[in-house]
Amino acid sequence: MAHDSISNLVMATDDRRAEISAVADEEPRFDLQKYLKQSGSTRPETFDWSDPGPRLDDEALFCLGYMMDVEVHTIIYLRELLSTTVIEDPSITAFLSCWNYEEFLHGEVLKKFLSTQGIQVNDARFTALRRVPAADRFVQVGARLLSRMTRHFPAVHMTWGALNELVAVHSYRALAERAQHPLLTTILTRIVKDERRHFSFYFNQARARLRPRAAQRLTVAIIKAFWTPVGQPIHGEPATRRLEDYLYADPEEGRRRREEIDATISRLPGFGWFDMARKY
Repeated sequence: MAHDSISNLVMATDDRRAEISAVADEEPRFDLQKYLKQSGSTRPETFDWSDPGPRLDDEALFCLGYMMDVEVHTIIYLRELLSTTVIEDPSITAFLSCWNYEEFLHGEVLKKFLSTQGIQVNDARFTALRRVPAADRFVQVGARLLSRMTRHFPAVHMTWGALNELVAVHSYRALAERAQHPLLTTILTRIVKDERRHFSFYFNQARARLRPRAAQRLTVAIIKAFWTPVGQPIHGEPATRRLEDYLYADPEEGRRRREEIDATISRLPGFGWFDMARKY
């Protein structure tokens, strides 16, 4: 019996790795029209809330609040993107319109789930999150200027997006496995499907745009200098560490997931060196 359980676990891990690798190994094409038609499947009303299930522990609820804040904050990332030359590409702007809608819905459904756990989230929380610090305003201005100085700037944003979406996929999966909550697992499984599609778009865009060596040099320099795990710019280092400690209480599992992230991003042109997830 124990041997069967270990075998099943190994097979599940292999399946998960194959699933991520399959997305990463696609040709740099993305069925945008199909995606636009499928968008919005995580609306709160599509879930059955009649049985909220058991209450989660405080650390799991902290992780959910952290993830909700990240989803809600994507409108700020979208604003930054649309202030650069990325807006000139109609396929990217079409994708981003639905991407932001889905990220908003993820925030709403997580907020709804938290309410079933006895946690009421005031919208003032989101207002505070969306206030842009003065230092970030300089970064935004710098990004706008840089985007007009080089045609390769979209490669930076697409690579950054691919990395963040891939981290999100692993984080949501880890939370579902750690919490073992029926309703939450259903919700997170649906969110993961969305995040995988988001990853696929960003990854394929990045792979196409990173073909020129100049694009690789620019993107590598910026990723090395500025990238941090999803949510850290919002909540800070201690909160991000707390999230990681809960999601990856098993150090070996955490290492495996980080290695999968590194291995996938390293398939991008110029990123064979990538090991930032594991180093973090």
